[in-house]
Amino acid sequence: MKKLILIAVTSLFMFAGCEEKKAEEAQVQAQPAVEQPVAKKAPTPSEVAVRAGVQSIDWDKAIEMNAAGAVYVDVRNPSELNEGFAPHAVNIPLGDLRQRFGELSKDQDLLIYCRSGRRSEAATKFLMDQGYTRVYNVLGGYLAYPKK
Repeated sequence: MKKLILIAVTSLFMFAGCEEKKAEEAQVQAQPAVEQPVAKKAPTPSEVAVRAGVQSIDWDKAIEMNAAGAVYVDVRNPSELNEGFAPHAVNIPLGDLRQRFGELSKDQDLLIYCRSGRRSEAATKFLMDQGYTRVYNVLGGYLAYPKK
């Protein structure tokens, strides 16, 4: 009998969690897309995912934008660069970004990445809060970088 009650309670919590996630997803979809100034090779709306107000793109689009002049910004710590990095990336660790964000141009597309995507999303949000409009979080971080 105790097992049956435990299963019922657990199922109830799981159902409530699923409904909360659905509500969260609906709220994110209802948010208006952030408009971007026209720039060379700017991603189309279908190529940009917006989550929590942060614009995100995949590595294929990031590589295309970089070839057109966008700058990679790696927000990992210097010790993590031993894993590798995108060509010509600027390294500004997330912990230093508050003091160093002025080194980044507001007139260029900035492609922000880290190891897996969590820090780069925070960095992208921070830069947007500072008035940067041409800033994109690269989904999956360096773990998703297409190694050749």
